[in-house]
Amino acid sequence: MHTQLPDGPATRITRLIERMGRLTRARESGSGELNPAQWEALRFLARANSWSRQPSQVARWIASSKGTTSQTLASLERKGLIARRKNPDDRRGVLLELTERGHALVSQDPLSDLSRSIGRLPPLHAAALSQSLVQILSDLAGEQAQPGFDTCRSCRHFRVGETAPTCARFGALASEDLTAICAHSEA
Repeated sequence: MHTQLPDGPATRITRLIERMGRLTRARESGSGELNPAQWEALRFLARANSWSRQPSQVARWIASSKGTTSQTLASLERKGLIARRKNPDDRRGVLLELTERGHALVSQDPLSDLSRSIGRLPPLHAAALSQSLVQILSDLAGEQAQPGFDTCRSCRHFRVGETAPTCARFGALASEDLTAICAHSEA
């Protein structure tokens, strides 16, 4: 017996999202340099602020165990794409940084094709798609949803100071932190 989802807009959209994901993963694997989990970790580190570039936050972002993430990060380090340094605020902690080679590889990200396609949408369609995907993601995450992974500007800790923006939690914000992903962001 052949089991199939009922036809309709929701099923069609589900299939389209799945197909886009498969095409993207095929491009990542076809690059020969990294597997999809390594690409996702590298992307996160390229976009994360200085307080979020920790192994535990990478694990949260890629929704993987700490052990699997540790292997992913060790592989990226062996390939010369990331480097570890001591966290100046926590002697036990480690911060991860992209190397020059890591930055160069991120600039050739296979997801760029998808971004360019989305960028060709009319602005109202792109905005509606973005809002819809946020709602779907929130619904899927449900009770597993954790705070974080948004920009400083959308966080309740963000403050516009007299001289510069600040974070009520971490203090001064560098200009690059304003558009970076923060693992500690709270709506």
